[in-house]
Amino acid sequence: MTNRKCIGAMLILCGAAATAIADPPPGYYNSATATDGPTLQAQLSAIINQALVRSYGEARTLLQNIDEDPNNFTNIILVYNGASVLSTWDQGTTWNREHTWPKSLGVGSDGADYSDLHQLHPCNPSINGLRGNKQFGTAPGQWDPNQYGKIYRGRMARMAFYMKTRYSYLNIAQLGSQQQFVDWHFDEMPSAIEGVRNDRVYDVQSNRNPFTDHPEWVWAIFGTGPSDAQITLAGQSNTNGSSSQTIDLGAVIADANLLTTTIMLDKTGAAPTTYSLTAAGDAADPGSLQFGLARNAQSAVHTVGLTGTGFGPFSGTITVDNTEITSAAAGLGADDGDDVITLTGAVLDHTVPSLDAGSVVDSITIDFGTIDLGSAAAPIASSVWNVGIPGIAAGLDVDAVTLSGDASAFTTDLVPTSGILPGSSMTFDTSPTASSLGTFLATMTIGVSDEDLPGAVAVSPLTISLQVTVVAPCPPDVNHDGMVTSADFSAWLAAFNAGDPECDQNADGSCTAADFTAWVANFNTGC
Repeated sequence: MTNRKCIGAMLILCGAAATAIADPPPGYYNSATATDGPTLQAQLSAIINQALVRSYGEARTLLQNIDEDPNNFTNIILVYNGASVLSTWDQGTTWNREHTWPKSLGVGSDGADYSDLHQLHPCNPSINGLRGNKQFGTAPGQWDPNQYGKIYRGRMARMAFYMKTRYSYLNIAQLGSQQQFVDWHFDEMPSAIEGVRNDRVYDVQSNRNPFTDHPEWVWAIFGTGPSDAQITLAGQSNTNGSSSQTIDLGAVIADANLLTTTIMLDKTGAAPTTYSLTAAGDAADPGSLQFGLARNAQSAVHTVGLTGTGFGPFSGTITVDNTEITSAAAGLGADDGDDVITLTGAVLDHTVPSLDAGSVVDSITIDFGTIDLGSAAAPIASSVWNVGIPGIAAGLDVDAVTLSGDASAFTTDLVPTSGILPGSSMTFDTSPTASSLGTFLATMTIGVSDEDLPGAVAVSPLTISLQVTVVAPCPPDVNHDGMVTSADFSAWLAAFNAGDPECDQNADGSCTAADFTAWVANFNTGC
């Protein structure tokens, strides 16, 4: 059995019907080379007449597989109402065999046309009786295949085209309006289910419906003349029908499937048409698809995009090909030039925040040491870094800055900001503002996230632990233990050797030997 896969595609359609091309065996249509309708129809007739004839009785069993419910293998899908019922044959009580081309409208009472599995379908017996031998159509007294809210008009049209091509003695006008069938075909292109059915009929009858496999052959054989349809990208035109457009989809974070956009196609000409979309490069693959634009459908909208794995720039193309095989003039139908959409975009990794330039550090401690009450302590500078790889990582946003614990004892000039690029930083100051004696502890929490792009998320916050001890001012009390003792000399000497500002006892802005004399005087004076 030929396996047929329905390939998913990222497509939104307005005014266009789509089909997944079925899977004929290699070489099956090699002899179908003509572009004029009569010759092509004769070639196809020769191909599809190489078939096995299955009896009407055999159809009771064969249809159970041909129209199997893909969601319930014990059931069968009925024509017209699309109902799923138990497939076991029960003498026609649950389902019977519907001649979609009734014998009273030209099909013989026996022989290949009577039992051809391309036209026989399982059907609800009551619905089969209601249809009777009515022509297909929407006028009073005719049978509308879509009257139960399911899509069967297109399939019935392609059935009619197949039957006429295989059995030349049949007259489509007996079954319905040929122009209506053409319109139904373009309005409702072959579905994946119809493609599977075509494969399964081929497995047991050894021939295929060529108009399911190649929807573009319908107009050449059953249309009213060479195709005058031309497809271009909306707002563009060219005498040969080609057009092009470049769309920058910008950047997204982590998920390339977010890189999408819509394109609009315009059709000129009275004829309906078929066309395909082909992806190259990083463009999302629309699958093996053909689309149809009916006579009254002059535009179609598709959603296309980029996809892939990894990070960095992405680019690809979507080529729109008018697949008709006839041409009324240069730039029309088969001679319609291809239309090419070039898509570019970038996929970025998540931002990498840090409190250090060289590595990922998400927490640090700032200790302001011991300060005198009322003194203006020097602020300490820190930086929020984006240590992501430039061109790979997203920008960094600072979303919120909060202080908890002894929050009133500290202040910072860090404020929410956006767009810190990879390899860059934002520097800020933090200062103690305690107005009373004691040791104060607080936590600064910096909320961070990816820059505002599709796919952005909040990342783990950065935290800074803040500490300061505030004491009463007393110059000789160098070790800030609240007492003036000989231990303060050792503290002064250590400050002197280290160049610490506390060694400046005479307040001249420098640490010299004179400060020792000043410390002794201050020591003798006390606090």
